[in-house]
Amino acid sequence: MVLVAGFAGSGKTEFARFVSEITGWMLLDKDTVSRPLTESLLLSLGADPNDRQTAIYRDKVRPLEYRCLFDAVFDNLQLGISTVVTAPFLQEVASEPWLQRLKSRCVKRGAEIAVVWMRCDVDSMRDYLETRDAARDSWKLSYWDEYVASINLDQRPVCTHFVVDNGRHAKTSLAEQARQLASRVRDAS
Repeated sequence: MVLVAGFAGSGKTEFARFVSEITGWMLLDKDTVSRPLTESLLLSLGADPNDRQTAIYRDKVRPLEYRCLFDAVFDNLQLGISTVVTAPFLQEVASEPWLQRLKSRCVKRGAEIAVVWMRCDVDSMRDYLETRDAARDSWKLSYWDEYVASINLDQRPVCTHFVVDNGRHAKTSLAEQARQLASRVRDAS
């Protein structure tokens, strides 16, 4: 399993798609897998369907999104299907116990895990969010300074991980970094 993590607008989905195309491995993106259910659940709870900031989302909806995502990942791994999974995973990659449980679940299915952290400067992240024009990003864009103040740009996973530079001044293209990662992960298997 390749787990691609990072902040909104860091290029997680684009990078994960490159890795999936290069390797032929299954791609599971949290937004693709769960967005319609997330929006409906938020509406049923009387919340904004694009909410990704409030306690209603964080406490009631987000755990279900991640559970559904990992149920699909582990079904694939059980069948021997290598999988690239992408979501922010901000809380998860900061938790050694969570990462250890994830690794144990992968080992039980005969799989290894590679964690990728998408590094991206603030201006590039804003450009990506504006370009994708997704309703779920409207709060972040409307309250950009508040959003940026709420994230730790120095955050990194608390485990061995690969860092992918997706800033506007990156020395290597995202596609090339995906090729390099795919080669390293295959060689390590």
